[in-house]
Amino acid sequence: MVVIECPHCEEYIELDDDGSGMFECPFCEGEFEWGESDTLEPTSTGDRNNSITTFSHIAHGLGGALLIFGLFSNWVIILSGEISIGLTPFGVKASFGNLSETTSWFEGLTTGDAFLAFVGLIFMLLVIIALLFQIAHITFRIIVHMTEAGNLEISIRMVERAYYKRWATSKGALICTVVGYLLIQLTAFITLGADTGFEIIPRPSFYVISLIVVLIAQVYLSYQETLINQ
Repeated sequence: MVVIECPHCEEYIELDDDGSGMFECPFCEGEFEWGESDTLEPTSTGDRNNSITTFSHIAHGLGGALLIFGLFSNWVIILSGEISIGLTPFGVKASFGNLSETTSWFEGLTTGDAFLAFVGLIFMLLVIIALLFQIAHITFRIIVHMTEAGNLEISIRMVERAYYKRWATSKGALICTVVGYLLIQLTAFITLGADTGFEIIPRPSFYVISLIVVLIAQVYLSYQETLINQ
């Protein structure tokens, strides 16, 4: 026999050692659950769910790291001989051999192409917003998974908000990233001369292609997790 305390009236109750399931308190007649169920879940479904969750964790962590790294990385690159120009969220980075110089979008408003600089500022804001969406999304994921694991106790309403907002914030990070990239890419075509030789046509960097692929995978895996939990 095992003696436990009723969660409703705090009276002590004796149960069988191997007892599990729903029980009724003989003192207050309140129902409570005790022990572990012997019912086994199909392993194939569990393995698939675990795989989706694992890949989702990897995609979300990688997406957050790439967005932070992307604050100082080239999103659009222009190559002309030994000269390379990169457009980053904070300005234009020009390199020639071992020499490099960065001009911020704020400086560009007065000393360079004002239109490109103005669009660059919008691009910068979109990237920052995408990063904030990603941070919020990862936070909501942590809240949901800690609650499901029993490591965090919060109200059901807060859990529901975190559950639904993690899907919205995942899409928000992707949308802001894609819009920001397309905006600076098209502006680079217009202002830096798309009718010149192919060698200096503004092109997306390998970084931004990788980032968008990871964020698309993140949204897809988040959607699959939502279907699993329905």
